[in-house]
Amino acid sequence: MPIRSRGTGETAKKKRGFLARLARDNQGNVLAIMAAALVPLAGMVGSGLDIGRAYMTKAKLQTACDAAALAARRNMANLNLNQASIDEGTRFFNFNFPAGTMDTLPVDLDITASAADASVVQVSASTEMPTTIMRMFGQTSIALSVQCSADKDYVHNDIMLVLDVTGSMNCRAGGTGTFCATEQTGSRLSRLRLAAAALYRALEDAEGVRTRYGFMPYSMTVNVGRDVRAENAAWIRSPATYHVRNCNSYGCSWGTTSLTRSTDWFNNTWSGCLEERSTVSQNHQSNIRISSDVAQADIDSVSTTDDRLKWQPYDEDTTTGESDGTHATLARFCPTPALRLAEYESEDDFQDQVDASLARVGGYTNHDLGMMWGMRYLSSTGMFSADNPTEIDDIRVDKHIIFLTDGDMTASSSNYSAYGIPNASNRMTGSGNLETKHRNRFFNACNRARQMGMTVWVIAIDIRTPQDVEPCASGDDRFFVSDGSDLEEVFQLIGRGIGRLRLTN
Repeated sequence: MPIRSRGTGETAKKKRGFLARLARDNQGNVLAIMAAALVPLAGMVGSGLDIGRAYMTKAKLQTACDAAALAARRNMANLNLNQASIDEGTRFFNFNFPAGTMDTLPVDLDITASAADASVVQVSASTEMPTTIMRMFGQTSIALSVQCSADKDYVHNDIMLVLDVTGSMNCRAGGTGTFCATEQTGSRLSRLRLAAAALYRALEDAEGVRTRYGFMPYSMTVNVGRDVRAENAAWIRSPATYHVRNCNSYGCSWGTTSLTRSTDWFNNTWSGCLEERSTVSQNHQSNIRISSDVAQADIDSVSTTDDRLKWQPYDEDTTTGESDGTHATLARFCPTPALRLAEYESEDDFQDQVDASLARVGGYTNHDLGMMWGMRYLSSTGMFSADNPTEIDDIRVDKHIIFLTDGDMTASSSNYSAYGIPNASNRMTGSGNLETKHRNRFFNACNRARQMGMTVWVIAIDIRTPQDVEPCASGDDRFFVSDGSDLEEVFQLIGRGIGRLRLTN
């Protein structure tokens, strides 16, 4: 029998057992795999970080591009992208994307007018952002570029200019005058004449849309009667009741008289102003009662049969207010006729109408009356609805009231206004004095205008208490205080606000 070496066999068996155990042992494999994968993993994470930074940088670049396009387009005049417009766009770009943002290289910025449409501003910007971890793999930077463009978001616009034509408008702009019988050098009126055309210029380059302007001169009356009568003569009361002052040796008292007017009187004698009708909520058939609340029906409702919904002619020959002996127009006054919404072919035509609307000055300041009639001329659901569509060829019509005044609300109990003579008729209802009643009605009218979709812009010239008119505006950015010297700039800003900008790409 062969004899085996016990030591040699056992040694071989031990070797085979160790190798088997080693083959089965997986401890430490993760470390080896991680060591092998570390280089590609670092590349993946590094590229993710650099690409994330690139996305953030490009977003900032796009924001700066949009701001530059809007700023340059806003600064354009008459479709002319001049150097001033480019400089303004560059300034806005640099504000939103300062040099060295996210370690970027200097930006290549280009601001031009579109070759296809000169009204469109095109902006392109490009730069490079240095990488961090990706640099180890040979990519030292990431190229970034953006493009954008801007134009005016033109829609059809109907704009009513409601203009204060009280005696204070004759006074020097920048002064404190509250009544001037004749126009002074550098008057608020003259500043308005010179500045109003800036509104027309700001909107005249609108292509393919309609812009109309209406004019509503107001003081303590408005001259709207012939427009109302042209729509329907039955909307005006006839006969109408007036207060007359009867005096004898024992004193004076107020009485009434009823008058039926002829066509000849309407055509040849009547000034054209109207007395305000009853507020719908007052529901008075004969006596006119006016409250501070303003419903949409107070703006829109008309009737050929219901006297509560009719106006009566303003007749300063029959009813005469009391004068202070110095200022005749404070006793009674009727301004120049209002003008319905219309297009104007040129700036000169527009300017002629501004001048005509400011031709007569006088009376007390009843803001509520001007606002109410501005709304009536603008409304798409009232007496002039057939001429005031809400859209044309699927393009909407935006409605704007530009309300300009240089005075606080004023009223007198002895003058003859569109509200009659308060001492005789006491038509205004509610608490507070006469001016408070008018002020409350004014603010309620402004609220109703906004609810009816009208944007109200308010310009206060040399006004002592701006808070008396500021709440009427459709936001802080639509209220302007002026000493008259910057009126042209104010009208430019309003025009730019009406001709809104939009990003087109």
